[in-house]
Order: sequence, then C-alpha cells, then structure tokens
Amino acid sequence: MHILNYYFTPFAVILIFFAIFFSEPERSVTYASFGILAAAFAATWWLGRNVYRFMRWSRHIRAVTVWINLIVSAALFYLLSSYWAPIWLLFLTAPAASAMYMKKWQVFATAAASSAIMMGLYLYKGVAFAMGEESGGLTPAAALKQALENTQLLGMAATQAVFIIFFSMFTAAMAEMILKARDSNR
Repeated sequence: MHILNYYFTPFAVILIFFAIFFSEPERSVTYASFGILAAAFAATWWLGRNVYRFMRWSRHIRAVTVWINLIVSAALFYLLSSYWAPIWLLFLTAPAASAMYMKKWQVFATAAASSAIMMGLYLYKGVAFAMGEESGGLTPAAALKQALENTQLLGMAATQAVFIIFFSMFTAAMAEMILKARDSNR
C-alpha cells in the first residue's frame, strides 16, 4: 500500500496540477477538483494511518481505499477530461492499488470496473455534447446514436480500457512474483 502512496499518489497529484495549470478550466472546475483531491487525500491518509489500529478490518479498509480511489478518479475524470486528455491515467490508480494485496480475480474486477466507468463517462460526455445547444436539440436516442458512431473516440477509449486491465494484471503478476521470490529466500 505504501508503494502506491510513494509513486501513484504523487503522479495523480502532478497529473491534476498539470491539467489545471496548462488547460486553465473554469474556476468552479478548478475548485471542485482541488476539493475532491483534498477530501480524498484526507480520507486515505486517515484510513492509512489507522489501518493497524483496526487490524481485524485492515483488508476491508484497504478495499475501501481502492474504491475511494476509483470514485475520486471518476469524479476528476468527469471534471477534467474535457480539458486534459491524459487525465484517463487516473483510472490506473485503483486497480494498481488492488494489485498489491488482492487476489487476481479481484484485481481483474477492479480493473474492469475502472474501465467500464471510464467508458461510460466517455459515452455520457459524447451524448451530452451531441445534445448541446449547437446540435439543434437532438433527442437522447439520436445523440446516443451519434456518440456511438464516433468510432475514433470509441477506439481510443477502448484502447485505454484494455490498457487499464492489462496493466493491472501485469502489476498483480509482478507483486505475486516478488512475494514468491521473497518467500523462496527464507
């Protein structure tokens, strides 16, 4: 868990700062992003600090931390994806965290959920854009059809979703291999 805090958390913070600094979103988006980031940091810091106090529930606390990371990633992606394309990389943090201490099927489930949420948000934003004021008032069905016809966006999003799953499974395999190597040296 500490490996995640040393590498992925600073990466996520840098990614968000770059998104805000270089793309200059509206003030409300900036404040909401910083608020979400601060709340997530406080929650995960408190959970991480107290994981040993509640030793019986440490596995559950770690699982809650993974899902908090996934929800935060989704919220920040929703807010910042229109301004900063690489923000999708936030969806790697929750599956990578799960790869450190969960079983492979749980890592896969987390990665699949992360990918599905990202794909759903891409689709939602595509439909919302198609139904915007410039479109001439498309119906939701027509907007959905138009969003699904954008094969370039769907292909890009599908590639990102597959990468999230493969990267997570790779991380889980590496963590398992490291544990086996450690145990064989005893």
